[in-house]
Amino acid sequence: MAKPESKMGRPTIDPEGPLGRVFQIRLSDAEREEYQRAATRAGVKLSAWIRDRLGKAAKRESKRD
Repeated sequence: MAKPESKMGRPTIDPEGPLGRVFQIRLSDAEREEYQRAATRAGVKLSAWIRDRLGKAAKRESKRD
């Protein structure tokens, strides 16, 4: 009996939804490791952790104006 071929389905969608643009920054290995540890402790992906922290910093800075 032949095994049916498994279908390749659509990749799972990020629960945070699609994001529009990619923003690249340069980090040292030590910075990336530190940020990754913090994201892991928070239970989120590194990109989500960075977006959260940058968003909070931007709000603080905009209040100064």
